Amino acid sequence: MSLANCSRCSRVFSLFPGSRDICPSCVKEEDDNYLKIFHYLSTRPSATAPEIAQATEVDIKEILRYVRENRLRLVKTDTELACESCGMPISQGKICEKCRQKLSQEMRQEIDKMKQTAHKNTKKSDNRDPKYLKERRGKGKS
Repeated sequence: MSLANCSRCSRVFSLFPGSRDICPSCVKEEDDNYLKIFHYLSTRPSATAPEIAQATEVDIKEILRYVRENRLRLVKTDTELACESCGMPISQGKICEKCRQKLSQEMRQEIDKMKQTAHKNTKKSDNRDPKYLKERRGKGKS
């Protein structure tokens, strides 16, 4: 346990390993805001982020953060929430489905390359016969 400053209100609080960087009172405030948004969306599921912000008096940045964290999903696409890779409008997360698939494919290709490289390296070391090493050592002593 150590002391830290809250990233929202700058108050000093006890920070436990693995806990968030905000104080308990700000955590409670965030939870209350999330519940306000959740209840509003249960009555108006097709509301946009600006409509939610105006009705619940919760900052739009906080609403968009919940969407990026996949805690909320907006039905109507807001122009304020865009894919971090290509800039297309999205309704949740950080990247659109097309970029997610592209990234996944690129990662699979890189993993395959790494596996092939590792396999080639193990083959090279397997070709070294201990007899070869003994003969070489014997020649060096003469």
